[in-house]
Amino acid sequence: MVKRIRLAAAVATLALGLGAVAAGQKAYRLPGIPGRQLGGLIWGAESRQPADRGLAFGGEDPAADDGRPHTRILQQGAWIAIDRDLRAANPLQTFAGRTAAVRAAAKDALAAARRLCFEGFPAGDETDRVQRDLRPRDEKALQDLETLIASLAKAEMTGPYEQGQAAFAGGHLKSAADLLRAAAGSATPEALKGRQQATIHLGLAAEALDAEPPPRALSPIVYDAKTGLYVLFGGDHLDYLTNDTWVFDPAKRRWAQRHPAGAPAPRAGHTLTAPGNGTVTLDGGYTYTSNTDYCGPQYADVGGGPWTYDVAKDAWAGADAALPPDTRTYRKGPYHPDFFYQGAKPDRVKGEQRLKDLRANTWVALDPPRRPRLDRVWGTAVLDPDRDLILVWCGGHSSHGGSDVLHYHPATNRWELPYPVEFPLGQLYSNTSYPDSFNFNRRPWPTGHTYRDYGYDAVLKKMVFAGHSRHYYVYDPGIADWVGRAVKPKQMVYPGCFYDLTLCTTPRGLMAWGGYYGRAAYSKISRFDAATGAWTELALTGDRLPGSVCDRSCLVYDSKRDRLLAIVRQKEGCDLVQVDLKTLAVRRLSPAGTASAARIAFLREFCYDPVHDLVVGTTLPPDETGLRRTPAYDCAGNRWVSLKIGGPNPSGKTGRNVSLGLIYDPKRNLIWGMDNYHLQPFALRLDPATADMQPLP
Repeated sequence: MVKRIRLAAAVATLALGLGAVAAGQKAYRLPGIPGRQLGGLIWGAESRQPADRGLAFGGEDPAADDGRPHTRILQQGAWIAIDRDLRAANPLQTFAGRTAAVRAAAKDALAAARRLCFEGFPAGDETDRVQRDLRPRDEKALQDLETLIASLAKAEMTGPYEQGQAAFAGGHLKSAADLLRAAAGSATPEALKGRQQATIHLGLAAEALDAEPPPRALSPIVYDAKTGLYVLFGGDHLDYLTNDTWVFDPAKRRWAQRHPAGAPAPRAGHTLTAPGNGTVTLDGGYTYTSNTDYCGPQYADVGGGPWTYDVAKDAWAGADAALPPDTRTYRKGPYHPDFFYQGAKPDRVKGEQRLKDLRANTWVALDPPRRPRLDRVWGTAVLDPDRDLILVWCGGHSSHGGSDVLHYHPATNRWELPYPVEFPLGQLYSNTSYPDSFNFNRRPWPTGHTYRDYGYDAVLKKMVFAGHSRHYYVYDPGIADWVGRAVKPKQMVYPGCFYDLTLCTTPRGLMAWGGYYGRAAYSKISRFDAATGAWTELALTGDRLPGSVCDRSCLVYDSKRDRLLAIVRQKEGCDLVQVDLKTLAVRRLSPAGTASAARIAFLREFCYDPVHDLVVGTTLPPDETGLRRTPAYDCAGNRWVSLKIGGPNPSGKTGRNVSLGLIYDPKRNLIWGMDNYHLQPFALRLDPATADMQPLP
């Protein structure tokens, strides 16, 4: 009982670390996984001892909807999953589920508070929004948490381990409650940090009450013959490194969390050896570097060691200073949400006035005070008009490979990172070998690049990503996280679909245009039904629909005529085809200037401006004065035209910025150009009457 009391008291302080690499320490990239192995379990660990027996745990399972392989034991040469049996036999499992639900509610309140912080409303407006949107969330989360604390304290436990884990979890729950009370009704940076700490405490409590350890990667398992126990230490949670210790008893088929007085520093990729004398030796492992260089190494050796763990005594010993167990190491700088809280308080009034004062027909670079890193290249950006956000889900290949969706707040010119960055292990900077799956945090990895394979569904009011070959994934900007996935239909499933599968927002639902590598014979348009989650192929009639082509085509919604416009650059000019969404008839338009439109340097990005009835693109080659005029399709006149637009064009010097997102903002009647390489937003107030509009010759 003395140990349980000490454990419960010790959790009042939560140790966190932001990755730091010692001077002279060599940084490196993790080795990749061969492509043929990516369809199976990756990053996990197993022990095949003693003879004819074994234990496997950890890693990522691409086939699982939770991304986890869970606990497996070796029986008669086959690995058997036993996680259902473990949960059924765990008297604390109900409390684990309730704690996870409270954590989800606290995490949702954190997202709402963070959004309020970055929206920068004046004091009176912010107070009203806190009372309306935030305080009810806070009160509900706190009420459920206090009920949970009381229920757990009254519950009768079956044994000393359950009693100890309940006390340990109870301490974290109480710490979370204290933090949430202090932050309730507040959206200041300090309150946001307190809320984040509270979700960590709630996560630690849920893990302690669960039948299995939390998921992890590159964390070895060893068998100690003297105690008959398997030992698991630390690992990479992808967004943080941990230093917790767990043992598995094969005779009882039960995991047990250990609570040593101190532990080695968080790490993954380490080695564990067990000579069979009741001890386990730990050596090596990596920590994070938080490198922001192009293709920079993200890992470095922890250093120090070795460490020895006495299994029976639950004690770690080593030459280095011990840290508290349950310490976490996160990436730092622009890889952590706290980085974006710094600086002056976001000011909506000043930001909106700046946008209103923009000079017509001139691109303006807005220079946010803190920009994300790494670059997010080879992809677009999409508007969430319901929350007044621009969402960026780009990267892959030699760029940023994390699962995070960036939020840009146009009203305050501020970037928001929704959660600590997580990277795939070894596949980072590897283009088409990013894992095609949910990870064990239930978030998808990017594809090689995202191009235009994600979009905002106006009915569902969430973002949908369809670039992976088997599933589409849903991101909810309201809670700032991924919320689910489902299988794509046959017409949207083909190798490398992220190259040319093109999504477009309409009031009828998100539309997807694509086919097998842009071949017209396979070209289809499918509509997403928010009510059922199904994609339905449109039964098109009339002219043939052209195939979409990577970076040489786009799909635009014309709201005045309720039609889609598919634009494809061919050798002889630009094909421009309309799809009437009322009749589903396809008709080739053949506008004036079709041949000249083939000179448009980059055709992936166009947006429709309903005020001026123009489909606005990127740039043309330089004219005789050196100016790159801006091409547009005049819908009413069925002709291609060009506009004289000044300022630092986001299309770049060549007119071919493959990392550009072009967006029309109906709230402000602006066009946004999001340069995802530099994470630089550009804004344009278009006035065709004074932009020297000319027909393309």
